[in-house]
Amino acid sequence: MRLEVRHLELVVAIADCGSLRKAAARLHLTQPAVTTQLKRIEDHLGGVLFLRTAGGVRLTPTGRDFVQEARSMIAQLQTLERVTRRNAHSSGAPTRLAGIPAYHFGLLASALQDNVTSRTIKETGTLTALLTTGEIDLAVMRRFPGTALTLPPNAGHRLLTREPLFVGVPEHHPCADEPEVPLAALADDKWVMPEPDDSGMNAHFARECAAAGFEQRIAHFSGEAHVALTLIRESGAVCPLYPVGGTPPGVARLPVTGNPLIREVVLAWRLDAPVAREVDELCARVAVGYRKLVEESEVYARWWRDGGEAFALSL
Repeated sequence: MRLEVRHLELVVAIADCGSLRKAAARLHLTQPAVTTQLKRIEDHLGGVLFLRTAGGVRLTPTGRDFVQEARSMIAQLQTLERVTRRNAHSSGAPTRLAGIPAYHFGLLASALQDNVTSRTIKETGTLTALLTTGEIDLAVMRRFPGTALTLPPNAGHRLLTREPLFVGVPEHHPCADEPEVPLAALADDKWVMPEPDDSGMNAHFARECAAAGFEQRIAHFSGEAHVALTLIRESGAVCPLYPVGGTPPGVARLPVTGNPLIREVVLAWRLDAPVAREVDELCARVAVGYRKLVEESEVYARWWRDGGEAFALSL
């Protein structure tokens, strides 16, 4: 016989699992098949890789050396496969974009014109994993204070915009006609919040509300904007609103005094993707498009002109 990748993977699986039975389950094989294959490998190598014990198996010194080299070879083969796929993804192929459903996402897709495929994904962990494996080239991600954004070493990133988060209140709310609202003024209100996720948004809100002297009274969880806006209008709840966009009838969109609620929108990209060479130009085009959206959003435009531009750090 000759050693093949599947033989290396089998020995590594046994070493990781500590038993033939568990390794068989991982590899979707029967235990007798794993036992037979291991014996063939050991016979071919002329040495025992594992000692059988009552609790499973343990590596011999020969086995430890074999597993160390096997792991290295498997990693090299995975790198070879990834690089080859990357090279096959020629500069003429569409850029693969994924990210949060923010306005920046649409602006970026537009900047890439027809040479793009895209999908919206909210979960930071999913976007990071897709960047790591090379299944996407670009990601529009969010970062909230207190939650780190950890990217793979093969990714670059830069800040697109630092946004304030406004709040939506019903038009009959005592603060509805004010130019801004102190966060503490919402202490007695019921809130609509998105389901907690790995972005850290809900934790950020909880900390800022606590700093303002109260604990949020969350009555509703919904990630759908139309549901949240209906709850504001019909049930008198309040909820976070991103600053860009229009305000429907029955709802007032208010900046929060001191801008304690913040979201950073970050662009991340694979360093080996052809689109990496275009990042500066793409970010410039997104910045121009975003500024137009600011001017089209009455409350945000006023906030921006009153000194918010320096806070936003739109790049």
